[in-house]
Amino acid sequence: MESRRPPLVSIVTPVYNNQVYFAECIESILGQTYENWDYTIVDNCSTDGSAEIAHRYAAKDSRIRVYQNPQFLRAVCNHNVALCKISPDSKYCKMVFADDWIFPECLEQMVSVAEEHPSVGIVGAYGLQGHEVMWAGLPYPSRLVSGREVCRRLFLERMYVFGTSTSVLYRADLVRSQTAFYNEANLHADMEACVVLLKARDFGFVKSSRSQP
Repeated sequence: MESRRPPLVSIVTPVYNNQVYFAECIESILGQTYENWDYTIVDNCSTDGSAEIAHRYAAKDSRIRVYQNPQFLRAVCNHNVALCKISPDSKYCKMVFADDWIFPECLEQMVSVAEEHPSVGIVGAYGLQGHEVMWAGLPYPSRLVSGREVCRRLFLERMYVFGTSTSVLYRADLVRSQTAFYNEANLHADMEACVVLLKARDFGFVKSSRSQP
């Protein structure tokens, strides 16, 4: 009997002048143990070699697409443009910033939690900044946590576990349900998006996903 194909994950990277770290970011996507993904890079009018790096990788792998913004956008606006490029067939989506990278089992672990718990709308993870573990606070392993409980502890105890947009995986239908996923008037739009979604959804958590310089 033919085995069921794992769900599609749409990955997006908004990039602006990140040529120093960008190739490492892309290589971390290519090195994932989870293989059913597509990848869209949105270049925000970079003036360094970022666009050339993106096109070089896209020429080698058909799963990678490059979109060039016709004019420069503010960061959060560009993040919304990137999320609008996710595949209509994807079940999950993940942003990976151009100066970050993710561990090889990141997608596999995150999708596993989301598939195991249909109530989960967002899956988060620890991150590394140098040798420092970031966004700890939940007791290990905390694979499933009430969304309202996470938000309660955020506001009452200042326990922040969302990290950055690179640190989370979203259910794609939640992203597609809004014309602009991030509030472009809010500098902390990524946190706001998590809080809004967790009013009605639960939060999943895995032990590791990404790193940054």
